[in-house]
Amino acid sequence: MRKRKWSSALLAASAIIAAAGCGSDDPGTVSGSEVYDTCTTSIADNVPAFYKTYFRCVTITMSGDTVVIKTDGLPPHNTYYYGSGHDKYVAFDFSKGSDYHPNPNTLKQQNVTIQIPAAPKARGLTINAAAVDAKVNSSSNEYGLGPRGVALDGVSLFNPLAAPGDDIEDEKYTFDPYNAHPTNNGAYHYHTTSKGPLELLKKLGKTTNTTPGQAEIEVYGMMCDGTLLLGCKELDGSAPAAGLDSQNGHVHDIKDKAGTVHFTGRYHTHVCTSIGSHKYTPEIQYYDTCK
Repeated sequence: MRKRKWSSALLAASAIIAAAGCGSDDPGTVSGSEVYDTCTTSIADNVPAFYKTYFRCVTITMSGDTVVIKTDGLPPHNTYYYGSGHDKYVAFDFSKGSDYHPNPNTLKQQNVTIQIPAAPKARGLTINAAAVDAKVNSSSNEYGLGPRGVALDGVSLFNPLAAPGDDIEDEKYTFDPYNAHPTNNGAYHYHTTSKGPLELLKKLGKTTNTTPGQAEIEVYGMMCDGTLLLGCKELDGSAPAAGLDSQNGHVHDIKDKAGTVHFTGRYHTHVCTSIGSHKYTPEIQYYDTCK
């Protein structure tokens, strides 16, 4: 595993918080002491409703027109990668086949800050097969290495690329049952779909199925440029329309089942092999700012 770097800048801000019911579709706000398993959620009152509705295990504030998400990156679920003796440690799951094996790393608490523009500006790219080549440093439009987004449950999202000499198709054999693993500095992360965010959606009363590809809605997280990461369904539970690009992305309004439009004309990708060939997080950064 290669070492990935990211910004560790801290944002000093006061969050204005109120309590909200977990099973409600009303975005409301979230109690600063609300715990999803062992994590704490703190979301400022002026943060867009989408983040209030779907994110937990993070601190979210606004800095001007930028959404700032801070996370310690610790998964709220059990995993082998917590290490023997931790209360969330479980034995590695070898049931998927003899090729699967743990990597030598143990996850550690991180200090991740992701800054997402509230109104991102498109780069004007045509994202075709030539652009999405699964090769690191082949394009200036690639997402950088390290945390490039945050999942709903506070786990970091990485791009789908491996450092020179590595291949994500080899690295996947070290994934735990949540399709995640840590780097050699302990940064636990997702490159693809995971039942982790879906378990959170179930806890929030928004889905009953936590199997990727089968849930009523599948929201995984947000990349640093403002690209939303969905699964085989749109946010309202409908099937994605035809015309996806080479990383299963397209642009339209993002609305929920109640008809609330959370984002207007927002680029998003669908990690879903039943509707396209791309099965990982996006490789090419659609919008121009990513911090």
